Amino acid sequence: MTVEGQKVLFVGGQGPVSAPALRLLTPDNEVSVMARFSDEAARRRLEAIGVTCIPHDLFDRFDDLPDDFDYVYDTALPMSHTGSDGTRIALGSIGRWPDSFDAYADATGRLMTHCRRAKGFVFASSISVYDPPGGDTPVPETRRFGVHTTAAYSFTKVANEAIVGFVSRQLDLPATIIRVGSASGVDGGPMRTRLDLLVQGRPIPVHPDSPTWVRPMFEPDCARLGVAALEAGRVPPLVVNWCGDDVVSVEEYCTYMGELIGRTPVFEHTTDTWCSLVPDTTLMHEALGHCETAWRDGCRRLVEQCYPDLVVQP
Repeated sequence: MTVEGQKVLFVGGQGPVSAPALRLLTPDNEVSVMARFSDEAARRRLEAIGVTCIPHDLFDRFDDLPDDFDYVYDTALPMSHTGSDGTRIALGSIGRWPDSFDAYADATGRLMTHCRRAKGFVFASSISVYDPPGGDTPVPETRRFGVHTTAAYSFTKVANEAIVGFVSRQLDLPATIIRVGSASGVDGGPMRTRLDLLVQGRPIPVHPDSPTWVRPMFEPDCARLGVAALEAGRVPPLVVNWCGDDVVSVEEYCTYMGELIGRTPVFEHTTDTWCSLVPDTTLMHEALGHCETAWRDGCRRLVEQCYPDLVVQP
């Protein structure tokens, strides 16, 4: 890692994609997090490790935000914003154009413009922009756009990618677009969500076209490859899949986590959840590096971090 003595801004900064990189960078850099901070406890936890917290809504003007950051790591995913008539608008809602998901893309463009002096800007997109081919067929970055999960979520990311590409070229701002797939850890993510359901004894939704193949990514790799993405910025942006190296099914890793705590998962088949999507990792390995955490090790670490008292001793 060569990001040291730098001024780094995390936008969002509290989920499984960015929080590990934030914790890795904080000891040797001046790290700030811009967020709404509706959870005061989360703010106190960040300040306790030396992070500067900047309460700010992504949709507000950035006049009061410093513009001298060396790097920006943007993982914010706002659920709603205030429309032109003062009402709260859900992102992706249909019929309020332009007061819908394009406001998110606009905010990203304004943030990049404000931080135009940065040496690197990371935007967290999603593998959900792809048209899933089904099964465990590897999906490269050149795969056509489609809908992997809800249309609104996919479209917000496609719109943002277009804005990031334009602003990067217009301002000569090095950028990296990471298409995130199944990043999970103590800070959240799809595997953490399924673990919580398992512990609660609730059904775990899985797609009818099972098994559901994924490439889970865990906290140590999220940290290292997150920092690598900051350093890998290009003009035009580097667009790269960002996921784990191992291919495993949701059903298999849930069963394994169940074995660790002595519980058997109950699966509920529904089309209202993700189907299989296995990102191709060729470009990621070339541009950012390999993951080091095997899926079983990642599952065990997650269970031990989140529910240490439930782990069945061998």
